[in-house]
Amino acid sequence: MMKKLFSEHKIEISRLLIELGAVLTGIVVFLLTLTVGAYFQAAPVYQDTLRLHIRAASDSAEDQVLKLMVRDRLTGLTAELTEGAENAEQAAEIVDSNLALICREAEAVLADNECDAVVSASVEQEFFNTRSYPTAGGEELTMPAGEYTALVVTIGEGMGHNWWCVLYPSLCLPAATEQQQDDALSVYSESEQQLVLGEYRFGFWLLEAAARVQAWLAGEELHVR
Repeated sequence: MMKKLFSEHKIEISRLLIELGAVLTGIVVFLLTLTVGAYFQAAPVYQDTLRLHIRAASDSAEDQVLKLMVRDRLTGLTAELTEGAENAEQAAEIVDSNLALICREAEAVLADNECDAVVSASVEQEFFNTRSYPTAGGEELTMPAGEYTALVVTIGEGMGHNWWCVLYPSLCLPAATEQQQDDALSVYSESEQQLVLGEYRFGFWLLEAAARVQAWLAGEELHVR
């Protein structure tokens, strides 16, 4: 009798474990499907965007202020340099050919403020987290997490909190009017605009989780600060 009851309980437990495994597998497949769908929706944004990433020398109040001064100079400079670019790839090529100028301009800002830190710059692939920016029209521009081509500017040791934005299309300019931002956003297709100007959605969270895993597997850092 006891053997029979034990056998029946064993069978019931096995059945429950199989059912639980099936449910968990279904959830994983469902989330992977959503993640793949979100990635393909965001992929054109990755391709059509050039990011700007400025690394402050340190987290001291002085170095953080200097970072913003460098930002103000470089957002204007890069907007001028890439004004005639037809796409993000061309903008990246223009920026890459002007890295020495970018470093000189940044170091000139620092020198004017009695700082002799060396500035380095490069165009490279980087992983970014999801980031939202206010627009002149009162909307929120949300860039999905993932790997982007970026102009990376490092001040000194580059150990402080970062600042990043969208270099192409030119959405970094703090004094940009609503019309200027609309003109810049026209670089994106209608579906891309719907993505970056829409509400924060579950797909962004999935992309961020995927970007973290991808960055970890690549031995790189997901920039979140």
